[in-house]
Amino acid sequence: MLQNKVEGFKRVFFCFFLLIAVTIVLANLPEPVRKTGENVNKIVKIGPLDIEAVLVKGGTYEMGDIFVVGKDDERPVHIVTISDFYLSVTEITVRQYKKFCKRTNRKMPIQEKYSRDNYPVVFVTWYEAKDFCEWMGGLLPTEAQWEYAARSGGLMLKYPTGSNIDHSLANYSGKDGRDKWKKVSPVAKFTPNTLGIYDLAGNVYEWCLDYYKGNYYSLSLSQNPTGPATSIFRVLRGGSWYHDKECLRTSHRFRYLPVARVSFVGFRVAWDPEKVNILK
Repeated sequence: MLQNKVEGFKRVFFCFFLLIAVTIVLANLPEPVRKTGENVNKIVKIGPLDIEAVLVKGGTYEMGDIFVVGKDDERPVHIVTISDFYLSVTEITVRQYKKFCKRTNRKMPIQEKYSRDNYPVVFVTWYEAKDFCEWMGGLLPTEAQWEYAARSGGLMLKYPTGSNIDHSLANYSGKDGRDKWKKVSPVAKFTPNTLGIYDLAGNVYEWCLDYYKGNYYSLSLSQNPTGPATSIFRVLRGGSWYHDKECLRTSHRFRYLPVARVSFVGFRVAWDPEKVNILK
C-alpha cells in the first residue's frame, strides 16, 4: 500500500515538473513570424466575371533598380506616388477568358495542348488583354502599379518573395522541386506575396498598360505615371516559365510588340476603386 502511494506521488511530481519545464520553454520561444504570402487584404469580387482582387493601398516609393543589379532601362531610380487600386489576385485564366469570348462573340486564342481552365491564358495580344480589362471595368496595370504591387506596396524587395527566389517560390526556367511544370503552370500554385497576390514572379510575363522606352525613367512623371506617349513596344513585367530568375526581379523590364501572340505572355487586371462596384 505504502509503495503504491510513493509511486503515485512520483508520477504526480514528474508530471508537475514536466508541465513547468514545457511552460518555461514555450515562454522563451520567439514570436511567430508572419509567413510570406499571408493574406492581410480582404479579397473582393469585381466585374461581370466576379474576378477576385485585393486593394493595394497607395503610397510613395523608389521605383527602379534599387539594388543596382539590373539593366540601364531600370534606371535612374526615381520617386513615384501611386494612388489606391485593386489588382486581380491571379493572372487571368483560360476559364475567365473563355467566358469573355463567349459573351462578346470573339474567337478564343488557341492554347497549349496541356493547358486547362485554371491555367493563365496565353497567346493574347496587348490589344485583346486591354479589351478584356475594359470589359471588366478596369485597365491593364501601369508599369508603376505593377512594380509597386510586386514589392508589396513599394518595399525594398528584389523579388516579390524577398531578397532571393528559387523553384519552391516560382515557376521559371526548367523544373525543380515544387516547380514541376516545364512550361506554364496553373495559377496560384506558389505562395503569394504579402498582399495576397499570386505569380508576380514567373509563370507568364504580364502585359502592362504603358508603352516601352528604354530611357523613360529619366522622363517619368512622379504621380501615377502611365509611360511615354508612344512607342512600337508595350511593357511586360514579371518574368516567365521560359526565362531565368533575373527576369523575375521586381524592377526588371521587358518589351514586346503589342500584336504578338506568345506562349509565355498573359495579363492581370487593375481597377480604380472609385469606378467599380465591389461584391463583398
